[in-house]
Amino acid sequence: MKKKDKTAGKSREHYSVILKYADVFIGIAALFAFFMLMFEQIDFFKPWLPILKRINSGILLLFLSDILIRFLLVSKKIAYFKAKLIDFAAIIPILLLISGINNYNVYVMAMLTVVSYLMISRIRKITIFISAIGFKPAQLMIVSYLFVICAGAIILTLPVSSAPGKSLSLLDALFTSTSALCVTGLSVQDTATHFSRFGQIVILFLIQIGGLGIMTFSVFLFILMGRKVGINQRIVMHDVLDRDELSGAIRTIRFIVKMTIIVELFGAAILTILWYPEFGSITESAYHGLFHSVSAFCNAGFSTFSNGLMGFASDIGTNVVICSLIICGGLGFMAVHDISDRIKARFSHGKHGVRPRLRIQTVIIFIVTGLLVVIGTMCIFIFEAGSAAFSSDPMTCILQSIFQSVTSRTAGFNTCDISLLTPATLFLTMILMLIGGSPGSTGGGLKTTTVAVLWRTMTNGFSQNRNVEILKRTIPHETIQKATTLLIFYILLLTIFTMVLLVIEKLPMIDILFEAVSAGATVGLSTGITAKLSEPGRVLIMILMFIGRLGLLTIGYALVFNQRKAEYTYAEERVMIG
Repeated sequence: MKKKDKTAGKSREHYSVILKYADVFIGIAALFAFFMLMFEQIDFFKPWLPILKRINSGILLLFLSDILIRFLLVSKKIAYFKAKLIDFAAIIPILLLISGINNYNVYVMAMLTVVSYLMISRIRKITIFISAIGFKPAQLMIVSYLFVICAGAIILTLPVSSAPGKSLSLLDALFTSTSALCVTGLSVQDTATHFSRFGQIVILFLIQIGGLGIMTFSVFLFILMGRKVGINQRIVMHDVLDRDELSGAIRTIRFIVKMTIIVELFGAAILTILWYPEFGSITESAYHGLFHSVSAFCNAGFSTFSNGLMGFASDIGTNVVICSLIICGGLGFMAVHDISDRIKARFSHGKHGVRPRLRIQTVIIFIVTGLLVVIGTMCIFIFEAGSAAFSSDPMTCILQSIFQSVTSRTAGFNTCDISLLTPATLFLTMILMLIGGSPGSTGGGLKTTTVAVLWRTMTNGFSQNRNVEILKRTIPHETIQKATTLLIFYILLLTIFTMVLLVIEKLPMIDILFEAVSAGATVGLSTGITAKLSEPGRVLIMILMFIGRLGLLTIGYALVFNQRKAEYTYAEERVMIG
């Protein structure tokens, strides 16, 4: 009996090893098929399209064989079928493709669905393989974002994604997909007229994923499907959310998703009511309301109107709703979560219980956000009162000043013509864009907390105080170092990219600089030069948007492999400063 048990144990061990290697092989094959789909969208490879389709058909047969072999090898087939129901669902589009379907849109969508699922599901299970590669959370985020950008671009190149009589090149599709996923809003094509309703929904879906964050979105799908979230995923989310404890990461993700859905639906409902007289159709007003609600909360700046929100410059209701959504998304999920926890704690403890206290980070976010909105509004109103960009009506002018102050830091919407703004307002807008939103928010930029730490570091330098203190709390030296590093990185990044763009593009310097800052801070405002950029220029803006969304520190952690240094200190020597 012992020999039989040992033999059975060894066979099971060999079987699991074979399955792991099979997972690697299928994952690589799926990745190859994914790139085949990319090549199909490039004009250079159009003559070889039938050959590429045959290669992908062969890969699909490989997938089908893998699923069927696994099913035949297991003893408990019904239990296996229930556990792997999603795998078997992948057979449906495979059979459709094998049957010779002629619709190219259906072919690519089905192929992309099968390839993406099998690639993710197979590689996700190979923990030994991933450990061997040594992926860090930052590197995993970069790979995930690149994959979703490419998948979005493939769908956007399909004829069904464009309006009748129009098409989108792969480069422009990559640009649009990057801008949507990185919640920026810069676009080389008019979202309202160039894309079909299907294409706009694809863009909206990318905005939603980008706003939540790919890691948050994927872990939530795990929870939704009833899958257990392993310790590796929890560690990744711990790093993404920058939490002190590991246990509350899943609870925080649930809160983030619930908050996002509630706020976006609430905003969409109000906009639907406000815009119903404009469209005269509940369906149309609901669609545009939902699109702008998601885009505003995620700070994306995409609009289904050709002139943005300029048509609603004097509409108080629209201005209030959009500004509220932008601010709510720009505050950061952790700040809102902190407020929610404190409110619950206050009610649970009662009047005589321990008074809950907000985290210093949350207080800083609210103070800096309020100051920036007020100062920005006052300055813009002074700079633009009576200008060609703003309305001559005082009330509308005030609304436009408030709106531009709010949207300039994160969102990218506009109720005025940005190209007509005065140089002073453009310069102030660039400062606001560089500051950006708050940590853990849908906005980009340096972040409000970084600016607060840098400001206190500067003022402490004048007083020669050894410790940097904010609201009676001492800021750790590591935080100050990160803030300083981030500022220097941003300045270097924008300087280098702006100089290269000035060499490539024959456009005014102020427009180029404005575009670079907008892309790097993932804001999306433009003076109207995005569509005029050359192909190399568009690639550079895409890279800026990508870096801006993931964050310079994330990119740095992903690229720097030896982060830890031996614990020793060189002898001190003073250097003259100033």
